[in-house]
Amino acid sequence: MVVVGAVIYVNEGKADDSVREYKKLAPKVRSDPGAIAYMLHRDLEDPCKFFFYEKYADDEARTYHTSTPHFKEFFRVVGPIMKGRPLISRYEEIG
Repeated sequence: MVVVGAVIYVNEGKADDSVREYKKLAPKVRSDPGAIAYMLHRDLEDPCKFFFYEKYADDEARTYHTSTPHFKEFFRVVGPIMKGRPLISRYEEIG
């Protein structure tokens, strides 16, 4: 299993836009082959900070996820309202 943690910040006043786009994206990602979990969390102290928790059967499934049209569309819309680049970490699930 491969787990991905990603932190993104969006510009002030754009948090609701990113949530709206996530809600369009999430059901599609959860239908992708090898996708096990895909959840977005909003920071309780900074409403413009988000944490993605993603879990895939293997690295091939994770790579597939980043190549899909729905993932690319999400970043086409959300990319311009992000502050900086996402901080992405990959983990191997131990159990």
